[in-house]
Amino acid sequence: MDPLLQASDDGLNNSNNGIPSPQFALLNYFFPGYSVLISTLNTSLGADFNQYVPYVITAVAVVFSWRYVYDTVMGYVEGSFMSSFTVQTDDETYNILMWWMTRQPFCHKTRNFVVNTSVYSRSDYLYRSHDDSDDEGDEDDASALAAGEDASSASNRGKHVLHYTPSAGTHWFWYKGQPLRFSRQQTKDKISLRNPSEQEELCVSCLGRNPAILKELLADARLLYLQKDDRKTVIYRATSSVSSYGTDSYWQRCMSRPNRDFSTVILPEKVKKDIIADAGDYLDPATRRWYANRGIPYRRGYLLYGPPGTGKSSLSVALAGYFRMKIYIVSLSSLTATEENLASLFADLPTNCIVLLEDIDTAGLSQTREKKEDDDSSDNNTPAQGQLSLSALLNILDGVAAQEGRVLIMTTNHLESLDKALIRPGRVDMIVQFQLADADMSESIFKAIYMPFDGELSDAAKTDKAKQKLVDEVAVLAKEFGRRIPEGEFSPAEIQGLLLRHKRSSQAAVDAVEAWVVQMRADKKDTAEREKKEKEEKERKEKEEKEKKEKENTENTETEKQEKEKKKKDEEDKDEGEKKEKKVAADNEKREGGEEKKKEEDQVAADASKDANRHKKSESRTSSDSGYATP
Repeated sequence: MDPLLQASDDGLNNSNNGIPSPQFALLNYFFPGYSVLISTLNTSLGADFNQYVPYVITAVAVVFSWRYVYDTVMGYVEGSFMSSFTVQTDDETYNILMWWMTRQPFCHKTRNFVVNTSVYSRSDYLYRSHDDSDDEGDEDDASALAAGEDASSASNRGKHVLHYTPSAGTHWFWYKGQPLRFSRQQTKDKISLRNPSEQEELCVSCLGRNPAILKELLADARLLYLQKDDRKTVIYRATSSVSSYGTDSYWQRCMSRPNRDFSTVILPEKVKKDIIADAGDYLDPATRRWYANRGIPYRRGYLLYGPPGTGKSSLSVALAGYFRMKIYIVSLSSLTATEENLASLFADLPTNCIVLLEDIDTAGLSQTREKKEDDDSSDNNTPAQGQLSLSALLNILDGVAAQEGRVLIMTTNHLESLDKALIRPGRVDMIVQFQLADADMSESIFKAIYMPFDGELSDAAKTDKAKQKLVDEVAVLAKEFGRRIPEGEFSPAEIQGLLLRHKRSSQAAVDAVEAWVVQMRADKKDTAEREKKEKEEKERKEKEEKEKKEKENTENTETEKQEKEKKKKDEEDKDEGEKKEKKVAADNEKREGGEEKKKEEDQVAADASKDANRHKKSESRTSSDSGYATP
């Protein structure tokens, strides 16, 4: 018989006798109520459950032992016979790897998966640097079709495209003929301030001690990730978030757009060639070495000025697309644009990028640093607490700790309002003026809108002869259009707005020019009159406020003067009263002193009279005693 069964039987028998066996007592110790439960089951069911206890204990021991043995063996195998790499959510490699995973067939075939509208890291830094516009396109449609979706749902290019990634756990897949293991698990950092979606860790492993296949996977994933931005201009914007730990400034990726052809920028050809040549020479690697050898800071600055709508921002975007650079936009008028935040942002800039400071004349930095005689002007020039000052901006742009290797572009509508220190040589190396459209610019805009592209032509117009005829017609209409547009009166943006209303018919655009000019002049006149009235109303209100304030100040001054006079009079009355009191007191003291003196004199006189009388009596007594008769 099994010893454990025998021990159980003996334990039951002994327990029935009131003396439990040591083995039975041990079971009762680890499982309180065991004896009562077994006795009840045996009595009610008429079966001996004690004989199954050894098997249950053996199964539990095997399960726990297997888990320990498996973890020990796999830990040894992974440490000695496998290669792997780990990715945390707070690094951009997480985005690269997850983007690559969504393009793999096994992610669409796995039974356990995670579906998201964005596969990017939820880490506070990385997640906010992603724009959903990158997730759209033919690649997402292809992925959707590969996952078995119908064509109608695949062709729906909404912003919220579904992405499928393996769920938490271990997944095996094939890559270039080799089996790889993908592990996704949440980190157990209990003291972390991140939310659960941020506490994630990715691990990819391969068999063998050579990690070359893993490095190939990472290289392919990085290449696929970079292809999203191929022939696109990526735009970042300076953003700040306020938390209990302070203000955090970072570059937020707001959008990516197709590169703009430089020919679509409406500027004189000479100006465009000069800008491209100057920027190209600066971005040449040999130029960087030339600057370094001569100890010259490697920076380049451009100032674009002119009326609104003349293409200043468009030139910046076209320049970035031409040289395949990213654009970083800074708003100096933001409430969080402090010296510390801006210095931190500029320190995080990569090399070979464009920093765009738009409408710098409206950022409160247009005041000159020269002292003003007027105290009010000097007060206005002092920056508010925590705001960016002009000297701070100058130090950030080209100070000792200023970032090098970037192209700075500043735009303004009023060049005369800028401080001379801001646009001096060294900070601004080229100044480009943008003007209102002339005949040539109007003609160029017309051609840019209506010149046919290959994908837009019908089958009948795809022949060289038909295409040339269409080009000639557009050229003739462009000439006529440029002749009808008044020179130096409208901006390129306004002219483009007219053409976009008639984008399907070039002849209709030409015919609508005269009416459009009349309407625009009337609108501008109304706008000018309205602005004039608003300005006059504003000046009137300011004048009234000023007069009211001056009146209040005058009243306050009169009130203060009256109060001062009253106070002075009260003080004088008080002093006079005190003087009178002192005089009365002195008179009283003098009067009392006179009375006492008179009393003393009277007393002295009385005493003298008494003494005289006493002396007379004494003399008369002496005379009588001596015998002399009185005559």
